[in-house]
Amino acid sequence: MKTMAKRGVKKKTRKLKAAMKRVRLYIGLCIYGLVNYITGWKFPWISINLALVYDRMGRIYRAARIYHKVIKLHPQDPRAYYGIAILYDNKKRYEDAITWYKKSINVKADYIPACFFMANALYEKGDKANALECYKKVIALDPENFWAHNNAGSICEELNMNVEALNYFRKALEIIPEHHRILFNLGVVYAKMGYDKKAQECYLESIKRYKKYPYSFLNLSLLYKEEKKLDRAILVISEGIRCNPGVPSLYYNRACFLAMAGNIEEAFLDVVRAARLNPEFLSYAEKDKDLESVRKHPGYQALKKYLQDREKRNE
Repeated sequence: MKTMAKRGVKKKTRKLKAAMKRVRLYIGLCIYGLVNYITGWKFPWISINLALVYDRMGRIYRAARIYHKVIKLHPQDPRAYYGIAILYDNKKRYEDAITWYKKSINVKADYIPACFFMANALYEKGDKANALECYKKVIALDPENFWAHNNAGSICEELNMNVEALNYFRKALEIIPEHHRILFNLGVVYAKMGYDKKAQECYLESIKRYKKYPYSFLNLSLLYKEEKKLDRAILVISEGIRCNPGVPSLYYNRACFLAMAGNIEEAFLDVVRAARLNPEFLSYAEKDKDLESVRKHPGYQALKKYLQDREKRNE
Protein backbone atom coordinates (compact mmCIF):
# COMPACT_ATOMS: atom_id res chain seq x y z
CA MET A 1 0.00 0.00 0.00
CA LYS A 2 2.83 2.39 0.85
CA THR A 3 4.49 1.66 -2.52
CA MET A 4 1.27 2.37 -4.39
CA ALA A 5 0.82 5.61 -2.43
CA LYS A 6 4.37 6.69 -3.31
CA ARG A 7 3.74 5.97 -6.98
CA GLY A 8 0.58 8.05 -6.86
CA VAL A 9 2.44 10.97 -5.29
CA LYS A 10 5.22 10.74 -7.90
CA LYS A 11 2.68 10.68 -10.73
CA LYS A 12 0.90 13.75 -9.35
CA THR A 13 4.25 15.52 -8.89
CA ARG A 14 5.18 14.82 -12.53
CA LYS A 15 1.83 16.15 -13.72
CA LEU A 16 2.21 19.27 -11.60
CA LYS A 17 5.73 19.91 -12.94
CA ALA A 18 4.50 19.47 -16.53
CA ALA A 19 1.62 21.88 -15.89
CA MET A 20 3.97 24.45 -14.35
CA LYS A 21 6.28 24.15 -17.36
CA ARG A 22 3.37 24.79 -19.74
CA VAL A 23 2.33 27.82 -17.70
CA ARG A 24 5.86 29.25 -17.81
CA LEU A 25 6.03 28.74 -21.56
CA TYR A 26 2.71 30.48 -22.16
CA ILE A 27 3.77 33.38 -19.94
CA GLY A 28 6.99 33.67 -21.93
CA LEU A 29 5.03 33.47 -25.17
CA CYS A 30 2.74 36.30 -24.09
CA ILE A 31 5.55 38.56 -22.81
CA TYR A 32 7.99 38.10 -25.70
CA GLY A 33 5.19 38.13 -28.27
CA LEU A 34 3.74 41.38 -26.93
CA VAL A 35 7.10 43.16 -26.61
CA ASN A 36 8.16 41.93 -30.04
CA TYR A 37 4.92 43.30 -31.55
CA ILE A 38 5.20 46.65 -29.76
CA THR A 39 8.86 47.17 -30.72
CA GLY A 40 8.24 46.09 -34.31
CA TRP A 41 10.97 43.40 -34.38
CA LYS A 42 13.55 46.06 -33.58
CA PHE A 43 15.41 44.00 -30.99
CA PRO A 44 16.54 40.61 -32.36
CA TRP A 45 17.15 39.07 -28.93
CA ILE A 46 13.44 39.45 -28.11
CA SER A 47 12.42 37.79 -31.37
CA ILE A 48 14.94 34.98 -30.84
CA ASN A 49 13.64 34.33 -27.31
CA LEU A 50 10.12 34.18 -28.76
CA ALA A 51 11.34 31.57 -31.28
CA LEU A 52 12.95 29.59 -28.44
CA VAL A 53 9.64 29.50 -26.59
CA TYR A 54 7.86 28.19 -29.69
CA ASP A 55 10.59 25.57 -30.12
CA ARG A 56 10.18 24.37 -26.52
CA MET A 57 6.44 24.15 -27.08
CA GLY A 58 7.07 21.87 -30.06
CA ARG A 59 5.93 24.46 -32.61
CA ILE A 60 9.13 24.30 -34.62
CA TYR A 61 7.71 25.65 -37.89
CA ARG A 62 6.56 28.78 -36.11
CA ALA A 63 10.01 29.07 -34.52
CA ALA A 64 11.67 28.66 -37.93
CA ARG A 65 9.50 31.41 -39.44
CA ILE A 66 10.59 33.80 -36.70
CA TYR A 67 14.27 32.96 -37.17
CA HIS A 68 13.98 33.56 -40.93
CA LYS A 69 12.33 36.91 -40.33
CA VAL A 70 15.09 37.91 -37.89
CA ILE A 71 17.67 37.00 -40.55
CA LYS A 72 15.84 39.16 -43.07
CA LEU A 73 15.69 42.14 -40.69
CA HIS A 74 19.03 41.60 -38.90
CA PRO A 75 21.31 39.60 -41.25
CA GLN A 76 24.40 40.24 -39.11
CA ASP A 77 23.01 38.51 -36.01
CA PRO A 78 24.52 34.99 -35.80
CA ARG A 79 21.96 33.75 -33.26
CA ALA A 80 19.12 33.38 -35.77
CA TYR A 81 21.21 31.21 -38.13
CA TYR A 82 22.29 29.20 -35.09
CA GLY A 83 18.66 28.82 -34.00
CA ILE A 84 17.70 27.27 -37.36
CA ALA A 85 20.73 24.96 -37.13
CA ILE A 86 19.55 23.74 -33.72
CA LEU A 87 16.08 22.99 -35.13
CA TYR A 88 17.65 20.74 -37.77
CA ASP A 89 20.08 19.25 -35.24
CA ASN A 90 17.22 18.24 -32.95
CA LYS A 91 15.64 16.39 -35.89
CA LYS A 92 18.99 14.64 -36.58
CA ARG A 93 19.22 16.35 -39.97
CA TYR A 94 22.93 16.93 -39.45
CA GLU A 95 23.82 17.99 -42.99
CA ASP A 96 21.27 20.82 -42.90
CA ALA A 97 22.32 21.72 -39.36
CA ILE A 98 25.97 22.00 -40.40
CA THR A 99 25.00 24.28 -43.30
CA TRP A 100 23.28 26.70 -40.92
CA TYR A 101 26.05 26.49 -38.30
CA LYS A 102 28.48 27.55 -41.03
CA LYS A 103 26.24 30.49 -41.94
CA SER A 104 26.25 31.56 -38.29
CA ILE A 105 30.05 31.30 -38.17
CA ASN A 106 30.38 33.23 -41.45
CA VAL A 107 28.53 36.11 -39.78
CA LYS A 108 30.60 35.91 -36.58
CA ALA A 109 33.72 33.76 -36.80
CA ASP A 110 34.17 33.53 -33.01
CA TYR A 111 30.56 32.57 -32.20
CA ILE A 112 31.34 29.72 -29.82
CA PRO A 113 27.91 27.99 -29.61
CA ALA A 114 27.82 27.49 -33.39
CA CYS A 115 31.41 26.17 -33.44
CA PHE A 116 30.73 23.76 -30.56
CA PHE A 117 27.47 22.32 -31.84
CA MET A 118 28.77 22.10 -35.40
CA ALA A 119 31.52 19.89 -33.98
CA ASN A 120 28.84 17.70 -32.35
CA ALA A 121 26.90 17.47 -35.64
CA LEU A 122 30.05 16.61 -37.61
CA TYR A 123 30.80 13.84 -35.11
CA GLU A 124 27.26 12.45 -35.39
CA LYS A 125 27.65 12.51 -39.17
CA GLY A 126 30.85 10.47 -38.85
CA ASP A 127 33.30 13.24 -39.77
CA LYS A 128 35.56 12.88 -36.74
CA ALA A 129 38.56 14.72 -38.18
CA ASN A 130 36.64 17.93 -38.88
CA ALA A 131 34.75 17.59 -35.60
CA LEU A 132 38.10 17.52 -33.80
CA GLU A 133 39.21 20.65 -35.62
CA CYS A 134 36.02 22.44 -34.54
CA TYR A 135 36.57 21.46 -30.91
CA LYS A 136 40.13 22.77 -31.17
CA LYS A 137 38.73 26.08 -32.43
CA VAL A 138 36.32 26.21 -29.47
CA ILE A 139 39.23 25.55 -27.08
CA ALA A 140 41.25 28.34 -28.70
CA LEU A 141 38.31 30.73 -28.25
CA ASP A 142 37.36 29.47 -24.77
CA PRO A 143 40.20 27.58 -23.03
CA GLU A 144 37.97 26.90 -19.98
CA ASN A 145 35.32 25.02 -21.98
CA PHE A 146 35.73 21.60 -20.34
CA TRP A 147 33.19 19.91 -22.64
CA ALA A 148 35.25 20.89 -25.68
CA HIS A 149 38.35 19.35 -24.04
CA ASN A 150 36.39 16.24 -23.08
CA ASN A 151 34.83 15.76 -26.52
CA ALA A 152 38.14 16.37 -28.28
CA GLY A 153 39.67 13.74 -26.00
CA SER A 154 36.91 11.26 -26.83
CA ILE A 155 37.52 11.67 -30.56
CA CYS A 156 41.28 11.26 -30.07
CA GLU A 157 40.64 8.07 -28.09
CA GLU A 158 38.44 6.71 -30.90
CA LEU A 159 41.17 7.58 -33.42
CA ASN A 160 43.78 5.83 -31.20
CA MET A 161 45.53 9.15 -30.53
CA ASN A 162 45.85 8.12 -26.89
CA VAL A 163 48.51 10.59 -25.73
CA GLU A 164 46.51 13.50 -27.17
CA ALA A 165 43.36 12.09 -25.55
CA LEU A 166 45.09 11.97 -22.14
CA ASN A 167 46.14 15.59 -22.48
CA TYR A 168 42.61 16.75 -23.33
CA PHE A 169 41.02 14.77 -20.47
CA ARG A 170 43.62 15.97 -17.97
CA LYS A 171 42.97 19.57 -18.98
CA ALA A 172 39.21 19.01 -18.64
CA LEU A 173 39.81 17.69 -15.11
CA GLU A 174 41.89 20.75 -14.24
CA ILE A 175 38.85 22.87 -15.11
CA ILE A 176 36.29 20.67 -13.33
CA PRO A 177 38.12 18.10 -11.15
CA GLU A 178 35.13 16.10 -9.95
CA HIS A 179 33.23 15.33 -13.15
CA HIS A 180 32.44 11.59 -13.29
CA ARG A 181 32.27 11.33 -17.11
CA ILE A 182 35.69 12.88 -17.60
CA LEU A 183 37.16 10.59 -14.93
CA PHE A 184 35.54 7.63 -16.70
CA ASN A 185 36.92 8.69 -20.09
CA LEU A 186 40.39 9.11 -18.62
CA GLY A 187 40.10 5.58 -17.22
CA VAL A 188 39.21 4.22 -20.67
CA VAL A 189 42.39 5.71 -22.18
CA TYR A 190 44.59 4.47 -19.34
CA ALA A 191 43.14 0.96 -19.79
CA LYS A 192 43.81 1.06 -23.54
CA MET A 193 47.41 2.06 -22.85
CA GLY A 194 47.85 -0.81 -20.36
CA TYR A 195 47.89 1.34 -17.20
CA ASP A 196 45.29 -0.77 -15.41
CA LYS A 197 45.98 0.57 -11.92
CA LYS A 198 45.53 4.16 -13.04
CA ALA A 199 42.38 3.14 -14.91
CA GLN A 200 41.00 1.52 -11.75
CA GLU A 201 41.71 4.68 -9.76
CA CYS A 202 39.80 6.76 -12.33
CA TYR A 203 36.80 4.40 -12.33
CA LEU A 204 36.73 4.29 -8.52
CA GLU A 205 36.84 8.08 -8.35
CA SER A 206 34.10 8.31 -11.00
CA ILE A 207 31.90 5.98 -8.94
CA LYS A 208 32.61 7.98 -5.80
CA ARG A 209 31.47 11.17 -7.57
CA TYR A 210 28.35 9.72 -9.21
CA LYS A 211 26.94 6.24 -8.63
CA LYS A 212 24.24 6.56 -11.30
CA TYR A 213 26.70 6.15 -14.16
CA PRO A 214 26.68 2.35 -14.70
CA TYR A 215 29.63 2.11 -17.08
CA SER A 216 32.15 3.05 -14.40
CA PHE A 217 31.06 -0.02 -12.43
CA LEU A 218 31.10 -2.15 -15.60
CA ASN A 219 34.58 -1.16 -16.77
CA LEU A 220 36.06 -1.48 -13.28
CA SER A 221 34.59 -4.97 -12.88
CA LEU A 222 35.98 -6.02 -16.27
CA LEU A 223 39.47 -4.94 -15.20
CA TYR A 224 39.14 -7.07 -12.05
CA LYS A 225 37.97 -9.96 -14.23
CA GLU A 226 41.10 -9.64 -16.38
CA GLU A 227 43.17 -9.81 -13.17
CA LYS A 228 41.32 -13.05 -12.24
CA LYS A 229 39.75 -11.32 -9.23
CA LEU A 230 36.25 -12.64 -9.83
CA ASP A 231 35.00 -12.06 -6.28
CA ARG A 232 35.92 -8.39 -6.50
CA ALA A 233 34.46 -8.10 -10.02
CA ILE A 234 31.15 -9.58 -8.82
CA LEU A 235 31.11 -7.29 -5.78
CA VAL A 236 31.66 -4.16 -7.90
CA ILE A 237 29.13 -5.01 -10.57
CA SER A 238 26.56 -6.02 -7.93
CA GLU A 239 26.91 -2.57 -6.39
CA GLY A 240 26.46 -1.13 -9.89
CA ILE A 241 23.21 -3.09 -10.26
CA ARG A 242 22.01 -1.88 -6.87
CA CYS A 243 22.56 1.73 -7.97
CA ASN A 244 21.38 1.19 -11.58
CA PRO A 245 18.83 -1.64 -11.57
CA GLY A 246 17.54 -1.03 -15.11
CA VAL A 247 20.79 -1.55 -17.05
CA PRO A 248 20.84 -4.96 -18.83
CA SER A 249 24.58 -4.96 -19.59
CA LEU A 250 25.33 -5.06 -15.85
CA TYR A 251 23.22 -8.20 -15.32
CA TYR A 252 24.69 -9.80 -18.43
CA ASN A 253 28.30 -9.26 -17.40
CA ARG A 254 27.60 -10.38 -13.85
CA ALA A 255 26.15 -13.55 -15.37
CA CYS A 256 29.48 -14.10 -17.14
CA PHE A 257 31.42 -13.59 -13.91
CA LEU A 258 29.11 -15.91 -11.95
CA ALA A 259 29.32 -18.61 -14.62
CA MET A 260 33.12 -18.41 -14.56
CA ALA A 261 32.96 -18.75 -10.75
CA GLY A 262 30.78 -21.87 -11.11
CA ASN A 263 27.53 -20.33 -9.83
CA ILE A 264 25.39 -21.46 -12.79
CA GLU A 265 21.98 -20.94 -11.18
CA GLU A 266 22.60 -17.28 -10.30
CA ALA A 267 24.25 -16.73 -13.69
CA PHE A 268 21.14 -18.05 -15.45
CA LEU A 269 18.91 -15.76 -13.41
CA ASP A 270 21.04 -12.77 -14.47
CA VAL A 271 20.74 -13.78 -18.12
CA VAL A 272 16.96 -13.84 -17.60
CA ARG A 273 17.04 -10.36 -16.07
CA ALA A 274 19.20 -8.97 -18.87
CA ALA A 275 17.05 -10.56 -21.59
CA ARG A 276 13.82 -9.26 -20.06
CA LEU A 277 15.22 -5.74 -20.10
CA ASN A 278 16.60 -6.14 -23.63
CA PRO A 279 15.98 -9.39 -25.59
CA GLU A 280 19.06 -8.68 -27.72
CA PHE A 281 21.21 -9.88 -24.83
CA LEU A 282 19.94 -13.42 -25.36
CA SER A 283 21.53 -13.39 -28.82
CA TYR A 284 24.81 -12.38 -27.15
CA ALA A 285 24.41 -15.24 -24.68
CA GLU A 286 24.00 -17.70 -27.59
CA LYS A 287 27.61 -17.09 -28.69
CA ASP A 288 29.40 -16.12 -25.47
CA LYS A 289 32.01 -18.69 -24.40
CA ASP A 290 31.71 -17.54 -20.78
CA LEU A 291 28.04 -18.59 -20.78
CA GLU A 292 28.42 -22.06 -22.29
CA SER A 293 27.44 -23.66 -18.97
CA VAL A 294 24.37 -21.38 -18.72
CA ARG A 295 23.14 -22.52 -22.13
CA LYS A 296 22.99 -26.06 -20.67
CA HIS A 297 20.72 -24.91 -17.83
CA PRO A 298 17.31 -26.65 -17.95
CA GLY A 299 15.47 -23.32 -18.07
CA TYR A 300 17.47 -21.80 -20.93
CA GLN A 301 15.36 -23.19 -23.78
CA ALA A 302 12.19 -22.12 -21.95
CA LEU A 303 13.61 -18.59 -21.71
CA LYS A 304 14.28 -18.55 -25.48
CA LYS A 305 10.73 -19.71 -26.21
CA TYR A 306 9.24 -17.13 -23.82
CA LEU A 307 11.12 -14.27 -25.49
CA GLN A 308 10.24 -15.50 -28.99
CA ASP A 309 6.55 -15.67 -28.04
CA ARG A 310 6.74 -12.17 -26.52
CA GLU A 311 8.31 -10.82 -29.70
CA LYS A 312 5.52 -12.35 -31.81
CA ARG A 313 2.88 -10.79 -29.56
CA ASN A 314 4.52 -7.39 -29.96
CA GLU A 315 4.56 -7.57 -33.78
